[in-house]
Amino acid sequence: TTRWVNVTSLLGYAAPGTSCNTPGYATIQAAINAASPGDTVKVCSGTYVENVSINKANLRVISTNGAAVTIVRSAATLAVFSVTQRNVRIDGFTIVPLGLTAKYDIGVNVAIQGIASTEIANNVVVRGRIGINLGCSSSASTIYYNVVRGATEAGINTDTCEIAPLYPGSTDNDVHHNTVCGGLYPYSIAGGQGSNNNNIHHNTAIWITAAGSGNHVHNNVAEVYNIVQPGNLVNNNTIANVCP
Repeated sequence: TTRWVNVTSLLGYAAPGTSCNTPGYATIQAAINAASPGDTVKVCSGTYVENVSINKANLRVISTNGAAVTIVRSAATLAVFSVTQRNVRIDGFTIVPLGLTAKYDIGVNVAIQGIASTEIANNVVVRGRIGINLGCSSSASTIYYNVVRGATEAGINTDTCEIAPLYPGSTDNDVHHNTVCGGLYPYSIAGGQGSNNNNIHHNTAIWITAAGSGNHVHNNVAEVYNIVQPGNLVNNNTIANVCP
């Protein structure tokens, strides 16, 4: 089933709709609440002020006309999109967290332990403490063709739980073809200790860090590479000034 979201709908309208030319759900969350696993939520152009919890598996939440005209602004100090179930896709939004310093000033937070298989693609994340966060102990997500700018701590973060002595991290993720300007040194695109076996390639960023092992960092353009531990494969990267 396709659930249509249209910001011009009457508040509280709760019907799937048939296109962006007909009324649908007034909020993204209302459509997700009505959806079943495997549904597609199509979001029409407009500005949505809400925090979206994707708590059903196999949902595709996609804009109909792309990030330039489909904006989701945080309504509270929470992640703009929080993903708690597997096999979710978020595609084609401008995402604006509320603040810059609070723990959950995050654009997209994958809050899953184990195999997440989340796809985050074709989004623009502006501001926030972290643009896109792959929660510690999550794995197998793909982050691609996003633009992240203005984050105060990290642009794209493959997180680490920082629980000694194991330091479980976010592993086996594919982070590629993203542009990341911003983040505290050295965390534009960052993998902490225990974040292992990630494939980080064809990105443009200020800084790229890999502190785990088994990561493949290749074909990127960045100002600084911070490959902390041995056991990572690093090749075909370019050093250049890429952000204003």
